[in-house]
Amino acid sequence: MHRHDLVYLQPTEAFTLLNTSVPSSVIQAVDNMIDAKQPFTVCRQSTSYISKVATSHIENHCKYRLALELSAPPKVVTSPLALEKLIPSLPSTIQNQTQAFINQCHDLRADVYAYGSFANQYFTRLPFVTPTSDLDILIVIHEMDRMSEILVAIEAFKQLAMAKVGLRLDGEVRLHGHKDVSFNELIHALISDIPTVVVKTLCDVELQKMDVLLGWKPYECERFIDARKRNLIL
Repeated sequence: MHRHDLVYLQPTEAFTLLNTSVPSSVIQAVDNMIDAKQPFTVCRQSTSYISKVATSHIENHCKYRLALELSAPPKVVTSPLALEKLIPSLPSTIQNQTQAFINQCHDLRADVYAYGSFANQYFTRLPFVTPTSDLDILIVIHEMDRMSEILVAIEAFKQLAMAKVGLRLDGEVRLHGHKDVSFNELIHALISDIPTVVVKTLCDVELQKMDVLLGWKPYECERFIDARKRNLIL
C-alpha cells in the first residue's frame, strides 16, 4: 500500500475519528460516506501498515479535513483515481490534450492518477473544485530510464494547461516504487543544480541527494535541461 491509495471502509470496520471538534452532522457524514462506498485516502503512517486514512467534507460552505484511525488494516484498498476518469470534468479545450498526455505517459511506462480537489469532487459530487484549484496528479514511473522524458512531458502539459485555461498542475512522481517527490520541486532542482529534494514515503519525509535518488550522471542532467528547452512552450 502507498500514499494516495484509496480505502473503501466496510460498515463492520471499526475506526476512531481523530477530529474531536467537528459538528455532529460532520461525524454522521463519515458514516454516510462509508454507506455510499466513497473512498478514503491513505495518508502518511506512523507504522508500516495502514492505520490512518483521511478524507474531506464540505458542509455549510465549510471544508473539513477528517482523519480516521483504524482498529485494523483495511480490507479493501485500490489504486488512486485514474486521471482519465476526470477528463469529462476538465475544461473542454484541454480534454484532448489531457488524453494525449496520459497516452504519452503510458507509452513511457508510467501510470497517471489524480488526487486532491478534483478527485474529491468526482467521488462526493460536492463542490471541492474552485477557480483557483490545482489539478493534483501522481505519476507512477515504472522504468527509471524513461524519467527524463516523463518530466519533460509533465512540464509541457503543465504549461499548456496554464496557457489555455489557467489551470495549475501540481503533484508528485513516484520513483523506485515508493518514493514520492513533487515533480515541480524535482524539475526546479534539476535546472537549478540543487543537490537535494524532499522525498515522501508511506512513513517518512526526508531530504535525499539528487544523485542517489535519480542515479543520473552529470551529462544526463544536461540532456534533460536541453530537452526541456527544446520541447516546452515558451
